[in-house]
Amino acid sequence: FCSKHGLLLLADEVYQENVYDDDLEFYSCKKAAHDTGLAQSDAIELVSFHSTSKGLLGECGRRGGYMELVGIDPKVRDQIYKLASSGLCSNV
Repeated sequence: FCSKHGLLLLADEVYQENVYDDDLEFYSCKKAAHDTGLAQSDAIELVSFHSTSKGLLGECGRRGGYMELVGIDPKVRDQIYKLASSGLCSNV
């Protein structure tokens, strides 16, 4: 759907380790894009969000995370990195 209509797919995959049925397995949006050939042909734009602070039970406290960009135009990617980097520096 996103590829067909030129929409950016934002995938919240923070809780990927929290699958509580032994018969089920987490299936990421990136894997789906890869398995359908969309990722290889850059036919989809995907931003996948991950966390380093919600590994077991959705713990509260310190937050750490990252995003993975797939099929994103390099100029857009550069602007996203610039925006994210500006938050790492003090403003005074």
